[in-house]
Amino acid sequence: TCSRGTGEIRWPLPRPFPPALSGGRNQAAAVMAGLLGLAYLVGLTLYLISTFRQAGQALDSPFLARGLTAENYLGVGRAYRGSVEGRAVEANYLPAQGLRPALLNVYVAAELGTRAAAGEKRPLLDCRDCSPVDLDEFDLGPFQIWAEDEGRLRDLLADGESRGALNRLMSEQKSLGIRELYWQPERVWLRAHPSTWVAAEQVEGWLEDLLLLAEAAE
Repeated sequence: TCSRGTGEIRWPLPRPFPPALSGGRNQAAAVMAGLLGLAYLVGLTLYLISTFRQAGQALDSPFLARGLTAENYLGVGRAYRGSVEGRAVEANYLPAQGLRPALLNVYVAAELGTRAAAGEKRPLLDCRDCSPVDLDEFDLGPFQIWAEDEGRLRDLLADGESRGALNRLMSEQKSLGIRELYWQPERVWLRAHPSTWVAAEQVEGWLEDLLLLAEAAE
């Protein structure tokens, strides 16, 4: 409308689109809320993936320092491969997720030709047909050993350095996490559930002891 007496021009306000309280307005609000919710979920997912990847790289330093190469493993973990002191070494690490504890597997190549296993309880992943070994004469920690060839294992334990390496690999399981050790025909394998108390230096020590045991067992 136009008021000629004052020269003032007044324009009518546009009607809201969609009109208030209409089905179209409610639908637009629902779409906007859905988009905001989706954006939040995407952001949260990316944040969690980034967090898990950072946790998965927690053991980079001890393995990369020994010349191993690293790559992503199962999305959130890390796999390491290479050669240390002339031996093929492979490791994979998955950080803790929810109720699932962290998992570290370290494999060191060795021509052993026999099987044995060590753990606080009987290890279930290998050496199921092995016989228990009486360890009373050896200065070992509170763990047990089963072996396919008891005489060969006793020869290994007769060496003080080997016993020391074995004790370090299997000690402090309540604070550092449960570990099992397997001697297999072509490798020595440490399977560990490292706790949050385990530092990179501890893992580097485990690798050194595995190399020592591989050399002694051959």
